Amino acid sequence: MIYHIHGNLIARNIDKVVIEAAGLGYEINIPASTFEKLPPANMPIKLYICESTGMYGSGTTLYGFFTIEEKDVFLLLKSISKIGAKGALEILSKVSKSFPLFNKAIRERDVKTLVGVFNLSKKTADKLILGLKDKIGKMTGVSPDKEQSDLQDMQEINDAVAGLMAMGFSQGKAREAVEQAVLEKPDSQVADLIKHSLKLMRG
Repeated sequence: MIYHIHGNLIARNIDKVVIEAAGLGYEINIPASTFEKLPPANMPIKLYICESTGMYGSGTTLYGFFTIEEKDVFLLLKSISKIGAKGALEILSKVSKSFPLFNKAIRERDVKTLVGVFNLSKKTADKLILGLKDKIGKMTGVSPDKEQSDLQDMQEINDAVAGLMAMGFSQGKAREAVEQAVLEKPDSQVADLIKHSLKLMRG
């Protein structure tokens, strides 16, 4: 069982990396949350690893995560019936926006937040609530204070998206711009987020 791989980042893509360690090149599938934290190519990196063996001897696939928290959530998602490793990775890429808020939404059976904030389908949201209702407490790094802080941040994001939609922008384009604005100016209030999002969309 591989716990982690520490080596040089040889190649990187949105959903996959190659890390060379001890003369071996490991191809590793990653979520979007890990991709955002990757260093430049040829720099050292450490990823926490989960192995998934395919059926009928089809080989072993490696999944890598920048943090233990990402790996823990992946394993929780993968434990749900009919989700699978690939599905868990796709869901993880969406819910990694805020693990505390995701935890809160599952615990409170809040389908609206799972669909509206994390862009999950209602069918997937219902499946996650059913599959995680007794397991979500195992998530690491979740505290009431962090949940409240993330909830306030998400409310500001949603308000900024709503403001842009009122100006005629589509929900998808507005949310993409606001989330990029948050990355570039993390402490901005709603008005500033809207202003910076407009600047990003207009180039």
